[in-house]
Amino acid sequence: MIERRTEPIKELAFLRKLQRLLDEGEFVATYKFALLNALADLSVERSPAPDGSLRLPLTAIAEKFIDYYWPQARPYRGVDDAPTVLRQNSGRQAAVVNALIERQGAGHSLASARRDRRWTALVNRVARTVREMPLWKLQTVGGEADEFLYRRAEFQAGAIRLLPGVPHAFRALHGLVLDAVRGAWIRQIGRIAANRPLLGDADLAAFLFGSERQRLEGYARVLRAHQSAACLYCGRGLRGAGEVDHFIAWSRYPADLGHNLVLACRRCNAKKRDYLAYRRHVESWYRGNIERAAELAERCEAARLAHDAGRARAVAWWAYEQGERAGAHAWVRGDEVERLGRGWREVLAPTALGKVAEPKPPAYRAPS
Repeated sequence: MIERRTEPIKELAFLRKLQRLLDEGEFVATYKFALLNALADLSVERSPAPDGSLRLPLTAIAEKFIDYYWPQARPYRGVDDAPTVLRQNSGRQAAVVNALIERQGAGHSLASARRDRRWTALVNRVARTVREMPLWKLQTVGGEADEFLYRRAEFQAGAIRLLPGVPHAFRALHGLVLDAVRGAWIRQIGRIAANRPLLGDADLAAFLFGSERQRLEGYARVLRAHQSAACLYCGRGLRGAGEVDHFIAWSRYPADLGHNLVLACRRCNAKKRDYLAYRRHVESWYRGNIERAAELAERCEAARLAHDAGRARAVAWWAYEQGERAGAHAWVRGDEVERLGRGWREVLAPTALGKVAEPKPPAYRAPS
């Protein structure tokens, strides 16, 4: 097979595309996170070809899957103290996890399973799942294929070929990649409905990593008054308390600041997910939280909640600039997304910085 010549991907472009994949990709199971983890680890463990590419057999990826999921297939002792295996899929339990539960039930440790005569059959079974499920879906974002890691057309002899520069990027950025991928993996486990009774009200990332993310009830009361009890995105009156949304998603920039928070209806909040919002939503956010920054700051100050209009605007500019460079999609309404484009720049232009004003006394900062 004659392989097309490819310019090696640069590290910054790689990171932008990876971030877009994690922010906008469709995730109903955790397999895609495991696949990214496997590609990163195998890039460290194996030497690339002279052109900077790396051919990886699916069996090698499958063995990594087994390594990752083996401890996760063990029972988790939840809030009711009843040991239960956490779901890795929003529907039925993930097939890989079921296969490992079956093997663990036979009394195997991972080390003894590797020595067992059925190890090859287990690896092949997992490899089939990898090929059928995440392998060809991983690089589909917003309904479009962005094959920046490997190409389907180059799949042969049960192996994929990481494109030139990709193994180098995985190696150079391994720690960053794993932090991003495993963080997203943990958030996905926390979102799966079947896991919530085990986890209670706690954020799974906070439980595992000691995150100090504040509870948002206080912000909900402040934003309800500030937005006249209407959803920022659809403009309809809110039924009940509404839901607090990070305008620039927590996954992109983890900080609770009053000026980066908005109140949304349940449907809009669920549909927007971690997308950047389309231009008209940027305008609504800017009018409410930046042009009226002093008013919102006073409300947050009275409730002793963290706020910082300048920082929120700077984070918004950064997020949208990165999104534009990565070719990101922006959420419009419902299931509708559109290519981000450059229109957001007119809303968040640097000349608007003069409109951002904080009242005295200085903004309250949550204790560190």
